[in-house]
Amino acid sequence: MESPVAVCVTEMDKWGCPKCGYRSGYKFIQDGSTTLWQCGSCSVSCLVLAVGITESTLGVNGNKYPKLQDHPRAGIPKHGTEDQKPEEGEYFNSRGIGLDHVEHCFVCGKDTKHEFVSNIAGFVKCKDSGERVVKMFGGWARLDYRDIEPDRVQVKIGVCPPHKRADGTLLDKGHMPELEKLEELIHDGIITSEKIAIARGNLE
Repeated sequence: MESPVAVCVTEMDKWGCPKCGYRSGYKFIQDGSTTLWQCGSCSVSCLVLAVGITESTLGVNGNKYPKLQDHPRAGIPKHGTEDQKPEEGEYFNSRGIGLDHVEHCFVCGKDTKHEFVSNIAGFVKCKDSGERVVKMFGGWARLDYRDIEPDRVQVKIGVCPPHKRADGTLLDKGHMPELEKLEELIHDGIITSEKIAIARGNLE
């Protein structure tokens, strides 16, 4: 098996994966000045060396310690996930219904940011795609974008929690039924304004 190449961290920051140029990946092992990194797109691994280090401190493939080399894609800027759209709506990979802090109920707009509420969290293609999804909700959804994970962008959609008496008796389900309906409608991995309207009860 071919040993992974060893490149400097500053060149990785500029040029991304040595094989395909993708900017995001996974750190599997870190040993002081060397990190074993795997690309999140093509799955090729490489060794990322700290500035000034000329040989990997991690042994691979029978205790080989690759020496620093020039980045194979030097001069070609790294890239993230392509902004792709289906014929209608946006791609949306739901993680199912869970609990989180979401600023508004997507049905009525109630302020819920101080509560831990039921929500759908779903991965979108990129930040621009996520912003378009939030716009579908009239701002009543939350974009979860982090600079350290630019290709793991989520949109979170929450609802009013159920209302209970002091003794715990359920008075109503809040807008949980609408959230469950939306989760059912987006099972195909695509979210649209029409599906949102149906889940809200505005369309049959």
